[in-house]
Amino acid sequence: MKIACTQENLAQGLSMVSHATTKNVSLPVLGNVLLKTVNGSLQLSATNLEIAVGCLVRGKVDVEGEYSVPAKLLQDYVSLLPSGKVDLELKEDGLEVRSNGQETIIRGMAASEFPLLPKLAKGEGYRLPAEELKRAIGQVAFAASTSESRPELTGVSCVFGPAEAGFCVTFAATDSYRLAERRLMLSAAGKESKCIVPTRSMLEIARILSSYKDEIGSVEEAAWAMTESQLVVTFGNVELVTRLIEGSFPPYQEIIPKGFKTEALLPRTELQKAVRAASLFSRQGMFDIHLSFDPATGAAIQSADQGTGKTKSTVAGDIKGDANAVTLNYRYLNDGLAAMGGDKVNVAMIDAGNPVLVLPESEAEGYRYLVMPIRQ
Repeated sequence: MKIACTQENLAQGLSMVSHATTKNVSLPVLGNVLLKTVNGSLQLSATNLEIAVGCLVRGKVDVEGEYSVPAKLLQDYVSLLPSGKVDLELKEDGLEVRSNGQETIIRGMAASEFPLLPKLAKGEGYRLPAEELKRAIGQVAFAASTSESRPELTGVSCVFGPAEAGFCVTFAATDSYRLAERRLMLSAAGKESKCIVPTRSMLEIARILSSYKDEIGSVEEAAWAMTESQLVVTFGNVELVTRLIEGSFPPYQEIIPKGFKTEALLPRTELQKAVRAASLFSRQGMFDIHLSFDPATGAAIQSADQGTGKTKSTVAGDIKGDANAVTLNYRYLNDGLAAMGGDKVNVAMIDAGNPVLVLPESEAEGYRYLVMPIRQ
């Protein structure tokens, strides 16, 4: 194998795939990146057996070949090289990296020891706007469960289907204590389908969407295709393949209240500050804060702890309906407020025993966040 490419392209390619590597005592090759010449370019690939990421790096191939080397070592070394041409050549004692008078040998393992990467036949799929997809993942992934007792809750539900204004994908995640849902409209219709994607895979997709840059032109859409057990997402020269989670996502729409006794339109930043202030005096292990709403006096956020003291903040806003109160976990409420855009949020509730719905002021955001109350 002998190939020349630029330091910038090689560094970006390595940063795209390196997150898919893992330290494994029984399979040390999983810490490696596979370098392989493909159609006159360099293909970088890495996998942890659950996620596989590949990136095509433009270059000039003189001799075909393939070899795997430690991903972190190669990435750290390439990041220190000056911009410009980098030559990679496979020698008897390892991969030789030459750049601007520097010559380095990195020892690795034969490509035959690298795991076989999944090959998916890309059939019908979807085109998702990259910026909106990245934002949608950030708005829901944090709400997924970290407990393996219910595997279907450790991922993000993705449902493709018709909507009032066209065709959309609805992302949802829940850990049974809170629920985040984001609807994303698509430019073209497709067939109805659904899957559950592991949260780590969704976060890796968002990371790739954030950091990949194409030197030739901007990439505005990500291609999304799936089988019964795997998903492949392609963005520019990067491709991510991940396993899907088996099972059925709970029918969460049944627990979302349809009507409310109290609705409060409040300034988001002021509410966030009041929640953070109350969190300082919440009871250890309970993380509880008390919210009360009164059309005459506004919204009050308070907490008390025998050891530290108590606090109360009032947030002025437009409150409609009955006077009402509820106790919530401040961490869950804070997460939802941080995920929303806009200057104001709408907090809607029935009573202290029912879920509280938090919405951005604009329905066009397509976002809903539900928090279960702490029962006193």
